[in-house]
Amino acid sequence: MEGLQFFKIAFVLQSLVIFSRHSFGFAATKSKGVSIKLIPIDSRESPLYKPNLTPRQKIERMVNVTLAKAKLTKLRYTQNSTFDDDKHFSALDRQDKFYIAQMLIGNPIQYVYVLVDTGASLFWTQCQPCRECFHQSYPIYNRRASYTYQKIPCNHPRCNYGEPGSIFQCVNGNCVYRLGYGDSTSNSRTQGFASFESFRFLVNDNGDTETFTLLFGCSIRNLHFGFANDEDNRISGILGLDLNQNSLASQLSDVFSYCIVPYDDNYPFDVHPHKLRFGADVFIPPHSIPTTNYVRVEGKNYYYLRLLDISVGGSRLNFPPGTFEPSPASGFFIDSGTPFTTLTTSSPNGLNVFEMVNTAFSRYYDSLNLARYHAHPDDVFRVCYRNRRNFRNYPSMTFHFQGADYQVDGRFVNFRYPGDRHFCVAIMDDESISILGAYHMQNMRIIHNGQIRALQFFPVNCAGDHF
Repeated sequence: MEGLQFFKIAFVLQSLVIFSRHSFGFAATKSKGVSIKLIPIDSRESPLYKPNLTPRQKIERMVNVTLAKAKLTKLRYTQNSTFDDDKHFSALDRQDKFYIAQMLIGNPIQYVYVLVDTGASLFWTQCQPCRECFHQSYPIYNRRASYTYQKIPCNHPRCNYGEPGSIFQCVNGNCVYRLGYGDSTSNSRTQGFASFESFRFLVNDNGDTETFTLLFGCSIRNLHFGFANDEDNRISGILGLDLNQNSLASQLSDVFSYCIVPYDDNYPFDVHPHKLRFGADVFIPPHSIPTTNYVRVEGKNYYYLRLLDISVGGSRLNFPPGTFEPSPASGFFIDSGTPFTTLTTSSPNGLNVFEMVNTAFSRYYDSLNLARYHAHPDDVFRVCYRNRRNFRNYPSMTFHFQGADYQVDGRFVNFRYPGDRHFCVAIMDDESISILGAYHMQNMRIIHNGQIRALQFFPVNCAGDHF
Protein backbone atom coordinates (compact mmCIF):
# COMPACT_ATOMS: atom_id res chain seq x y z
CA MET A 1 0.00 0.00 0.00
CA GLU A 2 3.02 2.28 -0.20
CA GLY A 3 2.13 5.74 -1.39
CA LEU A 4 -1.60 5.07 -1.33
CA GLN A 5 -2.78 6.11 2.11
CA PHE A 6 -0.43 9.09 2.00
CA PHE A 7 -2.67 10.71 -0.57
CA LYS A 8 -5.69 10.63 1.66
CA ILE A 9 -4.43 13.41 3.87
CA ALA A 10 -6.96 16.07 4.76
CA PHE A 11 -6.23 19.31 6.51
CA VAL A 12 -8.47 19.25 9.58
CA LEU A 13 -7.87 22.24 11.78
CA GLN A 14 -8.41 21.09 15.34
CA SER A 15 -9.25 24.53 16.59
CA LEU A 16 -11.37 25.73 19.47
CA VAL A 17 -12.88 29.16 19.58
CA ILE A 18 -13.60 31.30 22.62
CA PHE A 19 -14.65 34.87 23.20
CA SER A 20 -11.89 37.36 22.48
CA ARG A 21 -12.00 40.59 24.49
CA HIS A 22 -9.57 42.53 22.34
CA SER A 23 -10.97 45.09 19.90
CA PHE A 24 -11.73 43.98 16.36
CA GLY A 25 -9.02 44.57 13.81
CA PHE A 26 -6.36 42.49 12.17
CA ALA A 27 -4.61 40.66 15.01
CA ALA A 28 -0.84 40.75 15.27
CA THR A 29 -0.63 36.98 14.96
CA LYS A 30 2.53 36.61 12.94
CA SER A 31 4.87 36.35 15.92
CA LYS A 32 2.90 33.41 17.32
CA GLY A 33 3.41 29.71 16.67
CA VAL A 34 0.41 27.67 15.54
CA SER A 35 0.14 23.95 14.82
CA ILE A 36 -2.67 22.32 12.84
CA LYS A 37 -3.30 18.58 12.84
CA LEU A 38 -3.55 16.85 9.47
CA ILE A 39 -5.92 13.90 9.10
CA PRO A 40 -6.07 11.40 6.20
CA ILE A 41 -9.21 11.96 4.17
CA ASP A 42 -9.98 8.21 4.13
CA SER A 43 -9.48 7.70 7.85
CA ARG A 44 -12.51 7.11 10.03
CA GLU A 45 -11.98 10.57 11.54
CA SER A 46 -12.59 12.26 8.20
CA PRO A 47 -16.05 13.59 7.26
CA LEU A 48 -15.34 12.44 3.69
CA TYR A 49 -14.48 8.88 4.71
CA LYS A 50 -15.67 6.33 2.13
CA PRO A 51 -15.10 2.83 3.56
CA ASN A 52 -16.20 0.92 0.45
CA LEU A 53 -13.72 2.35 -2.06
CA THR A 54 -11.38 -0.23 -3.59
CA PRO A 55 -7.65 0.53 -3.92
CA ARG A 56 -8.13 1.05 -7.66
CA GLN A 57 -10.98 3.50 -7.05
CA LYS A 58 -8.86 5.43 -4.57
CA ILE A 59 -6.08 5.75 -7.14
CA GLU A 60 -8.58 6.93 -9.74
CA ARG A 61 -9.83 9.56 -7.32
CA MET A 62 -6.28 10.85 -6.75
CA VAL A 63 -5.79 11.07 -10.50
CA ASN A 64 -9.07 12.97 -10.83
CA VAL A 65 -7.94 15.43 -8.17
CA THR A 66 -4.75 16.12 -10.12
CA LEU A 67 -6.61 16.52 -13.42
CA ALA A 68 -9.18 18.84 -11.87
CA LYS A 69 -6.52 20.96 -10.16
CA ALA A 70 -4.77 21.47 -13.48
CA LYS A 71 -8.10 22.37 -15.07
CA LEU A 72 -8.98 24.98 -12.48
CA THR A 73 -5.49 26.47 -12.75
CA LYS A 74 -5.96 26.92 -16.51
CA LEU A 75 -9.38 28.46 -15.91
CA ARG A 76 -7.79 30.94 -13.56
CA TYR A 77 -5.17 31.73 -16.19
CA THR A 78 -7.93 32.85 -18.56
CA GLN A 79 -9.88 35.09 -16.21
CA ASN A 80 -9.51 38.86 -15.95
CA SER A 81 -8.48 40.26 -12.56
CA THR A 82 -11.57 42.36 -11.92
CA PHE A 83 -14.37 42.12 -9.40
CA ASP A 84 -17.11 42.19 -12.00
CA ASP A 85 -15.62 39.38 -14.08
CA ASP A 86 -15.76 36.90 -11.18
CA LYS A 87 -12.06 36.14 -10.83
CA HIS A 88 -10.65 33.02 -9.14
CA PHE A 89 -12.58 30.47 -11.22
CA SER A 90 -12.32 26.76 -10.55
CA ALA A 91 -14.37 23.64 -11.21
CA LEU A 92 -15.54 23.33 -7.63
CA ASP A 93 -16.57 19.88 -6.47
CA ARG A 94 -15.38 17.25 -4.02
CA GLN A 95 -13.00 15.67 -6.49
CA ASP A 96 -11.06 18.83 -7.37
CA LYS A 97 -10.06 19.76 -3.83
CA PHE A 98 -7.80 17.38 -1.99
CA TYR A 99 -8.06 18.63 1.59
CA ILE A 100 -10.77 19.56 4.03
CA ALA A 101 -10.59 21.58 7.22
CA GLN A 102 -12.80 21.73 10.27
CA MET A 103 -13.06 25.25 11.71
CA LEU A 104 -14.72 26.11 15.02
CA ILE A 105 -15.65 29.77 15.08
CA GLY A 106 -17.60 32.36 17.03
CA ASN A 107 -18.99 32.48 20.53
CA PRO A 108 -20.97 30.37 21.28
CA ILE A 109 -18.85 27.88 19.34
CA GLN A 110 -20.01 26.88 15.86
CA TYR A 111 -18.20 24.52 13.48
CA VAL A 112 -17.91 24.29 9.70
CA TYR A 113 -16.10 22.04 7.24
CA VAL A 114 -14.39 23.75 4.31
CA LEU A 115 -12.40 22.61 1.28
CA VAL A 116 -8.75 23.65 1.32
CA ASP A 117 -7.39 25.34 -1.80
CA THR A 118 -3.73 26.42 -1.92
CA GLY A 119 -4.57 28.40 -5.05
CA ALA A 120 -7.34 30.48 -3.45
CA SER A 121 -7.11 33.58 -1.29
CA LEU A 122 -10.16 34.00 0.92
CA PHE A 123 -11.53 31.69 3.61
CA TRP A 124 -15.33 31.82 3.37
CA THR A 125 -18.21 29.85 4.77
CA GLN A 126 -21.99 29.94 4.42
CA CYS A 127 -23.47 32.47 6.79
CA GLN A 128 -26.91 33.01 8.32
CA PRO A 129 -29.08 34.98 7.73
CA CYS A 130 -28.66 33.63 4.22
CA ARG A 131 -30.39 34.76 1.04
CA GLU A 132 -29.55 31.62 -0.94
CA CYS A 133 -27.56 28.81 0.72
CA PHE A 134 -26.94 25.27 -0.48
CA HIS A 135 -27.72 22.21 1.60
CA GLN A 136 -25.41 21.14 4.42
CA SER A 137 -26.17 18.42 6.97
CA TYR A 138 -25.50 20.55 10.08
CA PRO A 139 -26.49 24.12 11.04
CA ILE A 140 -25.10 26.94 8.90
CA TYR A 141 -22.82 29.37 10.76
CA ASN A 142 -24.99 32.15 12.23
CA ARG A 143 -23.18 35.48 12.50
CA ARG A 144 -25.95 36.96 14.66
CA ALA A 145 -25.48 34.21 17.23
CA SER A 146 -21.81 35.12 17.71
CA TYR A 147 -20.91 38.26 19.65
CA THR A 148 -17.33 38.10 18.36
CA TYR A 149 -18.45 38.66 14.76
CA GLN A 150 -18.08 42.02 13.01
CA LYS A 151 -18.41 43.19 9.42
CA ILE A 152 -15.46 45.06 7.91
CA PRO A 153 -16.24 48.65 6.86
CA CYS A 154 -15.10 49.96 3.50
CA ASN A 155 -12.50 52.26 5.08
CA HIS A 156 -10.69 49.40 6.81
CA PRO A 157 -7.16 48.73 5.40
CA ARG A 158 -8.10 45.11 4.74
CA CYS A 159 -10.86 46.18 2.37
CA ASN A 160 -8.64 47.17 -0.54
CA TYR A 161 -11.49 47.75 -2.99
CA GLY A 162 -10.50 49.66 -6.08
CA GLU A 163 -6.96 48.28 -6.11
CA PRO A 164 -5.87 46.13 -9.07
CA GLY A 165 -6.82 42.50 -8.54
CA SER A 166 -8.92 43.15 -5.44
CA ILE A 167 -11.82 40.78 -4.81
CA PHE A 168 -13.61 43.41 -2.70
CA GLN A 169 -16.13 46.12 -3.49
CA CYS A 170 -17.80 48.78 -1.33
CA VAL A 171 -21.60 48.46 -1.23
CA ASN A 172 -23.70 50.56 1.18
CA GLY A 173 -20.71 51.06 3.43
CA ASN A 174 -19.95 47.32 3.65
CA CYS A 175 -16.89 45.56 2.23
CA VAL A 176 -18.30 42.78 0.06
CA TYR A 177 -16.93 40.13 -2.32
CA ARG A 178 -18.18 37.97 -5.16
CA LEU A 179 -16.26 34.89 -6.26
CA GLY A 180 -16.97 32.59 -9.22
CA TYR A 181 -15.98 28.94 -9.37
CA GLY A 182 -16.19 26.88 -12.53
CA ASP A 183 -16.82 27.28 -16.22
CA SER A 184 -20.00 28.42 -17.90
CA THR A 185 -21.54 24.98 -17.30
CA SER A 186 -21.30 24.80 -13.51
CA ASN A 187 -21.45 28.56 -12.86
CA SER A 188 -20.83 28.12 -9.11
CA ARG A 189 -20.54 31.40 -7.23
CA THR A 190 -20.58 32.93 -3.78
CA GLN A 191 -20.94 36.44 -2.42
CA GLY A 192 -21.02 37.96 1.03
CA PHE A 193 -19.43 40.26 3.58
CA ALA A 194 -15.73 40.54 4.42
CA SER A 195 -15.74 40.09 8.20
CA PHE A 196 -13.68 39.52 11.34
CA GLU A 197 -14.20 36.61 13.72
CA SER A 198 -12.19 34.98 16.50
CA PHE A 199 -10.55 31.56 16.04
CA ARG A 200 -8.60 29.42 18.49
CA PHE A 201 -5.61 27.30 17.46
CA LEU A 202 -3.07 24.99 19.06
CA VAL A 203 0.11 26.89 19.97
CA ASN A 204 2.26 23.94 21.09
CA ASP A 205 2.32 20.14 21.26
CA ASN A 206 0.99 20.18 24.83
CA GLY A 207 -2.50 21.15 23.69
CA ASP A 208 -2.34 24.81 24.76
CA THR A 209 -4.45 27.14 22.61
CA GLU A 210 -4.74 30.83 21.83
CA THR A 211 -7.28 33.13 20.20
CA PHE A 212 -6.70 34.98 16.93
CA THR A 213 -8.97 37.44 15.17
CA LEU A 214 -8.93 36.74 11.44
CA LEU A 215 -10.52 38.02 8.26
CA PHE A 216 -12.95 35.63 6.59
CA GLY A 217 -15.88 35.72 4.18
CA CYS A 218 -19.43 35.52 5.49
CA SER A 219 -21.21 34.18 2.38
CA ILE A 220 -24.92 34.85 2.14
CA ARG A 221 -25.57 33.88 -1.51
CA ASN A 222 -24.17 30.57 -2.79
CA LEU A 223 -25.29 28.98 -6.03
CA HIS A 224 -24.68 25.84 -8.12
CA PHE A 225 -22.14 23.96 -5.96
CA GLY A 226 -21.98 20.30 -6.98
CA PHE A 227 -21.18 18.85 -3.56
CA ALA A 228 -24.44 20.33 -2.20
CA ASN A 229 -26.34 17.61 -4.08
CA ASP A 230 -25.18 15.02 -1.53
CA GLU A 231 -27.76 14.41 1.19
CA ASP A 232 -24.99 14.20 3.82
CA ASN A 233 -22.97 17.16 2.50
CA ARG A 234 -20.77 18.70 5.20
CA ILE A 235 -18.86 21.16 3.05
CA SER A 236 -19.68 24.78 3.81
CA GLY A 237 -17.04 26.81 1.94
CA ILE A 238 -13.39 27.29 0.94
CA LEU A 239 -10.18 27.83 2.92
CA GLY A 240 -7.54 29.75 0.94
CA LEU A 241 -3.82 29.26 1.59
CA ASP A 242 -2.12 31.13 -1.25
CA LEU A 243 0.22 34.16 -1.18
CA ASN A 244 -2.57 36.75 -1.04
CA GLN A 245 -2.63 38.89 2.12
CA ASN A 246 -6.17 37.69 2.88
CA SER A 247 -5.40 33.95 2.89
CA LEU A 248 -5.20 32.04 6.16
CA ALA A 249 -1.53 31.32 5.59
CA SER A 250 -0.70 35.00 5.14
CA GLN A 251 -2.76 36.08 8.15
CA LEU A 252 -1.38 33.52 10.60
CA SER A 253 2.29 33.88 9.76
CA ASP A 254 4.93 34.80 7.21
CA VAL A 255 6.27 31.25 7.61
CA PHE A 256 4.53 27.87 7.49
CA SER A 257 5.80 24.34 7.12
CA TYR A 258 4.79 20.71 6.70
CA CYS A 259 6.47 17.32 6.45
CA ILE A 260 4.54 14.58 4.65
CA VAL A 261 4.96 11.14 6.19
CA PRO A 262 5.08 8.23 3.71
CA TYR A 263 1.64 6.93 4.50
CA ASP A 264 1.95 3.23 3.89
CA ASP A 265 1.55 0.17 6.09
CA ASN A 266 4.85 0.97 7.83
CA TYR A 267 3.70 4.42 8.94
CA PRO A 268 0.33 4.20 10.75
CA PHE A 269 -1.23 7.63 11.08
CA ASP A 270 -2.16 7.25 14.75
CA VAL A 271 1.52 6.77 15.61
CA HIS A 272 2.89 9.40 13.21
CA PRO A 273 0.38 12.27 12.93
CA HIS A 274 0.93 15.01 10.38
CA LYS A 275 1.25 18.66 11.42
CA LEU A 276 0.97 21.93 9.57
CA ARG A 277 3.03 24.50 11.48
CA PHE A 278 2.99 28.30 11.38
CA GLY A 279 5.23 31.07 12.69
CA ALA A 280 7.38 30.37 15.73
CA ASP A 281 6.33 26.72 15.64
CA VAL A 282 8.37 26.23 12.43
CA PHE A 283 11.87 24.89 13.01
CA ILE A 284 14.45 26.41 10.65
CA PRO A 285 17.89 24.82 11.10
CA PRO A 286 20.75 27.16 12.05
CA HIS A 287 22.87 25.80 9.21
CA SER A 288 22.31 26.63 5.56
CA ILE A 289 19.49 24.71 3.85
CA PRO A 290 18.43 24.65 0.18
CA THR A 291 16.56 27.86 -0.64
CA THR A 292 14.95 29.08 -3.85
CA ASN A 293 13.00 32.32 -4.19
CA TYR A 294 9.40 32.59 -5.26
CA VAL A 295 8.81 34.18 -8.65
CA ARG A 296 6.15 36.84 -8.83
CA VAL A 297 3.64 36.37 -11.68
CA GLU A 298 1.33 39.31 -12.09
CA GLY A 299 -2.20 38.59 -10.94
CA LYS A 300 -1.33 35.09 -9.64
CA ASN A 301 -0.80 33.96 -6.05
CA TYR A 302 0.51 30.43 -6.61
CA TYR A 303 3.93 29.49 -5.24
CA TYR A 304 5.83 29.85 -8.52
CA LEU A 305 9.50 28.78 -8.62
CA ARG A 306 12.22 29.26 -11.23
CA LEU A 307 12.96 25.76 -12.51
CA LEU A 308 16.10 25.53 -14.67
CA ASP A 309 16.46 21.83 -15.46
CA ILE A 310 15.51 18.26 -14.47
CA SER A 311 17.71 15.21 -13.83
CA VAL A 312 16.79 11.53 -13.91
CA GLY A 313 19.11 9.20 -12.03
CA GLY A 314 21.77 11.90 -11.79
CA SER A 315 21.79 12.66 -15.54
CA ARG A 316 20.65 16.16 -16.49
CA LEU A 317 18.26 16.49 -19.42
CA ASN A 318 19.68 19.93 -20.31
CA PHE A 319 16.45 21.76 -21.03
CA PRO A 320 17.20 25.05 -22.81
CA PRO A 321 16.63 28.38 -21.03
CA GLY A 322 13.00 29.50 -21.03
CA THR A 323 11.48 26.01 -20.92
CA PHE A 324 9.87 26.69 -17.53
CA GLU A 325 9.65 30.47 -17.79
CA PRO A 326 7.02 31.74 -15.31
CA SER A 327 4.14 33.57 -16.94
CA PRO A 328 0.35 33.80 -16.63
CA ALA A 329 0.07 30.83 -19.02
CA SER A 330 3.07 28.65 -18.12
CA GLY A 331 5.72 28.09 -15.49
CA PHE A 332 6.24 25.77 -12.53
CA PHE A 333 4.83 25.95 -9.01
CA ILE A 334 4.62 23.80 -5.89
CA ASP A 335 1.22 22.72 -4.57
CA SER A 336 0.66 20.19 -1.78
CA GLY A 337 -3.01 20.05 -2.79
CA THR A 338 -2.12 18.37 -6.09
CA PRO A 339 -1.43 14.64 -5.51
CA PHE A 340 0.77 13.88 -8.54
CA THR A 341 3.41 16.02 -10.23
CA THR A 342 2.39 17.29 -13.67
CA LEU A 343 4.74 18.30 -16.51
CA THR A 344 3.82 20.34 -19.56
CA THR A 345 3.50 18.85 -23.02
CA SER A 346 3.91 22.29 -24.62
CA SER A 347 6.47 24.57 -23.00
CA PRO A 348 6.91 28.23 -24.07
CA ASN A 349 9.75 27.11 -26.35
CA GLY A 350 7.73 24.25 -27.84
CA LEU A 351 9.10 21.25 -25.89
CA ASN A 352 7.15 18.25 -24.65
CA VAL A 353 8.73 18.12 -21.17
CA PHE A 354 6.47 15.28 -20.04
CA GLU A 355 7.56 13.05 -22.93
CA MET A 356 11.26 13.90 -22.55
CA VAL A 357 11.32 13.09 -18.84
CA ASN A 358 9.40 9.84 -19.34
CA THR A 359 11.80 8.86 -22.13
CA ALA A 360 14.72 9.30 -19.73
CA PHE A 361 13.05 7.00 -17.21
CA SER A 362 12.30 4.43 -19.95
CA ARG A 363 15.94 4.38 -21.05
CA TYR A 364 17.05 3.87 -17.47
CA TYR A 365 14.74 0.92 -16.76
CA ASP A 366 15.29 -0.61 -20.20
CA SER A 367 19.03 -0.60 -19.50
CA LEU A 368 18.32 -2.81 -16.48
CA ASN A 369 16.26 -5.21 -18.63
CA LEU A 370 13.04 -4.70 -16.73
CA ALA A 371 9.92 -5.91 -18.53
CA ARG A 372 7.52 -3.24 -19.71
CA TYR A 373 4.00 -3.27 -18.28
CA HIS A 374 1.44 -2.24 -20.89
CA ALA A 375 -1.07 -0.12 -19.04
CA HIS A 376 -4.68 0.40 -20.01
CA PRO A 377 -5.08 3.11 -22.69
CA ASP A 378 -7.03 5.26 -20.22
CA ASP A 379 -4.28 5.13 -17.58
CA VAL A 380 -2.56 8.48 -17.09
CA PHE A 381 0.84 7.02 -16.18
CA ARG A 382 2.70 6.29 -19.40
CA VAL A 383 5.89 4.55 -18.22
CA CYS A 384 5.20 1.33 -16.31
CA TYR A 385 7.29 -1.80 -15.59
CA ARG A 386 6.81 -5.14 -13.93
CA ASN A 387 8.39 -5.43 -10.51
CA ARG A 388 11.37 -7.72 -10.27
CA ARG A 389 11.78 -9.58 -6.98
CA ASN A 390 13.84 -7.50 -4.50
CA PHE A 391 14.34 -4.75 -7.07
CA ARG A 392 15.14 -1.45 -5.33
CA ASN A 393 17.31 0.36 -7.85
CA TYR A 394 14.86 3.18 -8.55
CA PRO A 395 16.48 6.36 -9.89
CA SER A 396 16.10 9.69 -8.17
CA MET A 397 14.56 12.71 -9.88
CA THR A 398 16.03 16.17 -9.29
CA PHE A 399 14.40 19.52 -9.93
CA HIS A 400 17.17 22.08 -10.42
CA PHE A 401 15.77 25.36 -9.16
CA GLN A 402 17.58 28.66 -9.16
CA GLY A 403 19.87 28.40 -6.14
CA ALA A 404 18.82 24.94 -4.97
CA ASP A 405 18.43 21.32 -6.10
CA TYR A 406 15.33 19.43 -4.97
CA GLN A 407 16.00 15.68 -5.14
CA VAL A 408 13.11 13.22 -4.95
CA ASP A 409 14.24 9.94 -3.46
CA GLY A 410 13.90 7.06 -5.93
CA ARG A 411 11.51 5.34 -3.55
CA PHE A 412 8.97 8.14 -4.08
CA VAL A 413 9.49 8.79 -7.79
CA ASN A 414 7.39 5.80 -8.81
CA PHE A 415 3.92 4.70 -7.80
CA ARG A 416 3.56 1.03 -6.93
CA TYR A 417 0.05 -0.28 -7.40
CA PRO A 418 -1.33 -2.14 -4.38
CA GLY A 419 -1.88 -5.81 -5.11
CA ASP A 420 -0.16 -5.62 -8.51
CA ARG A 421 3.38 -6.49 -9.46
CA HIS A 422 4.07 -3.37 -11.44
CA PHE A 423 5.00 0.26 -10.87
CA CYS A 424 4.69 3.46 -12.89
CA VAL A 425 6.58 6.73 -12.98
CA ALA A 426 4.33 9.03 -10.93
CA ILE A 427 4.09 11.92 -13.38
CA MET A 428 1.04 13.17 -15.26
CA ASP A 429 0.89 15.34 -18.35
CA ASP A 430 -0.75 18.70 -18.89
CA GLU A 431 -0.88 20.95 -21.92
CA SER A 432 0.66 23.97 -20.23
CA ILE A 433 1.00 23.57 -16.45
CA SER A 434 3.86 22.02 -14.48
CA ILE A 435 3.25 21.41 -10.77
CA LEU A 436 5.38 19.78 -8.07
CA GLY A 437 2.77 17.55 -6.42
CA ALA A 438 2.47 16.05 -2.96
CA TYR A 439 3.67 12.54 -3.88
CA HIS A 440 7.11 13.98 -4.59
CA MET A 441 7.18 15.75 -1.20
CA GLN A 442 7.26 12.63 0.97
CA ASN A 443 9.99 12.71 3.62
CA MET A 444 10.84 16.31 2.73
CA ARG A 445 10.51 19.15 5.20
CA ILE A 446 8.86 21.97 3.22
CA ILE A 447 9.13 25.53 4.55
CA HIS A 448 7.27 28.42 2.92
CA ASN A 449 9.27 31.38 4.21
CA GLY A 450 7.47 34.61 3.44
CA GLN A 451 10.06 36.61 5.36
CA ILE A 452 12.52 36.03 2.52
CA ARG A 453 9.83 35.14 -0.08
CA ALA A 454 11.38 31.75 -0.69
CA LEU A 455 10.82 28.01 -0.49
CA GLN A 456 13.21 26.13 1.80
CA PHE A 457 13.47 22.37 2.13
CA PHE A 458 15.60 19.48 3.34
CA PRO A 459 15.16 15.67 3.41
CA VAL A 460 14.15 14.20 6.74
CA ASN A 461 12.41 11.16 8.22
CA CYS A 462 9.00 12.81 8.62
CA ALA A 463 7.71 9.98 10.80
CA GLY A 464 10.39 10.79 13.37
CA ASP A 465 10.52 14.54 12.78
CA HIS A 466 9.00 16.46 15.70
CA PHE A 467 9.90 19.92 14.41
